[in-house]
Amino acid sequence: MPKRFWMIVAGLLIGVHSQAQYWLGVSSSNYAGTNSLFLNPAHAADSRYKLYINLVGNDIYLMNNYIRWGAPYSIFGIMTNTVPKKHRSARGAIIWQEEYYRERLNGERKHLHTGGDLRGPSLLYSFKNNRFAIGLTSRGRYALSLTDVEQTTARVIRFGTDNKELQDQDFRSQQAKLNTNGFLEMGATFGAVVADYDEHFLKVGATVKRLVGVYNVHADLRNADYRIWVESLNRDREFIVVQNLDATYGYTTGDAFDNIRLNPKFLFGKASAGGSWGGDLGVVYEYRPDFDAYTRKVPKLGKEPDPNKNKYKYRISAAITDIGRLNYKNINYIREIDVQKARDEFSYTEFDRANTTSKALAALNKSLLVNPDNFPRTFKVGLPLAANVSFDYHHSGPWYVNATWIQGLRGGNYMDIKPLSVLAVTPRFETRWVEFSTPLSLYDNYRALSIGLAARLGPLIVGTDHMTGLFGLGNPQGANLYFGLYVPFIHRKPSESIKCWFPPYEKTMKRKR
Repeated sequence: MPKRFWMIVAGLLIGVHSQAQYWLGVSSSNYAGTNSLFLNPAHAADSRYKLYINLVGNDIYLMNNYIRWGAPYSIFGIMTNTVPKKHRSARGAIIWQEEYYRERLNGERKHLHTGGDLRGPSLLYSFKNNRFAIGLTSRGRYALSLTDVEQTTARVIRFGTDNKELQDQDFRSQQAKLNTNGFLEMGATFGAVVADYDEHFLKVGATVKRLVGVYNVHADLRNADYRIWVESLNRDREFIVVQNLDATYGYTTGDAFDNIRLNPKFLFGKASAGGSWGGDLGVVYEYRPDFDAYTRKVPKLGKEPDPNKNKYKYRISAAITDIGRLNYKNINYIREIDVQKARDEFSYTEFDRANTTSKALAALNKSLLVNPDNFPRTFKVGLPLAANVSFDYHHSGPWYVNATWIQGLRGGNYMDIKPLSVLAVTPRFETRWVEFSTPLSLYDNYRALSIGLAARLGPLIVGTDHMTGLFGLGNPQGANLYFGLYVPFIHRKPSESIKCWFPPYEKTMKRKR
């Protein structure tokens, strides 16, 4: 058996880079542009921008409840190559020791979530005196969940089969669930102001999404009894004997990923491994007790609300996001196999060179005596359905504080992409061109506490919701980092020479006194 048992489980994950986070330090901002639409599409209307163009953005993250970071240097130090010399070899290489991984052994089942969100070219455009807006977004989303893993099996994954503590003992009734997904998403958002009664302001929004599934590996290990043996003739080789196995696993073939094409047939037809439609719905209410202070003069027309200024004392937002499922039904690219065996063996010779997803799957199929072409079975993957509520309070000047609650709505089906529930409070300093925020959050389904830091400087966004993990503070068990680059166009000041400027709209109802 290879040095690590990852060849059977985590080795299947090589195609996944590392479910996106929520950009807590940025998404509540009035200057978040298209980045705010992913939490609530109603933010499209009454935007501080006439036109917002997102060029690129990305988020990567990892969190788990088993391994804690215990190295004398941080992940940020590795990323920036600033690890001190005392932790480097004579040749300058960073010294790594196994004890830098600290186990959390409490008998509970273990889980790991990792993924990312590549935000591609997108735009948000406001029109009709800022009452309406349309948004077009593009994303590439990738997510991995390894959940309900028995602690003993988690240790095998962690240390590998060559750990003597784990050899020559029986592991009974072991369970684990794996789900990895990579898919493309294209969204069309429409936002509208539906009520503007002086102090009371209401807007709604909806997003329709086209989803294209390009990658999936999933496995449900319902029950397994196994033992790690060492070869008698070669003590450096191990193998696993499974005495009982009840499982289901499935995947998209390598061709599904290799044949990605950004053309209408692939994106909207049946050429991809999977596809479907999804959506988001949202509503935003603003209380504006000093609405008269946020107007501007319009030549020959009097006054109108100033679209470049925030007008609320507090704002309440609510949304349902990621409604829908990915339907993998192109039988040319999908496989799913049920396995029930009384005995099987996973040997070193089969998995020694299985260093890619396709090779690991081929070794697994061969060990189980399975011809995958006989199992072209369709399957569905639920999107990370979630409800989120946000309260944003304008203290004074550029100072705001936001409270956000995001609750995942998916159940126990391991095939669904699990949203990570979070509760966060984020104070922020917000101006048109400069912004800083420090989100304090209960993340990983409210299991862990973290503090973040984010900044928006001109057209650049950079931040983390888990600064403790990024900088190695307090033996963290997760980390994330995100960035974005955009081009903003603010609302121009009206003048007689601008013929296309929309006049102020008349309110349909008078303020009730």
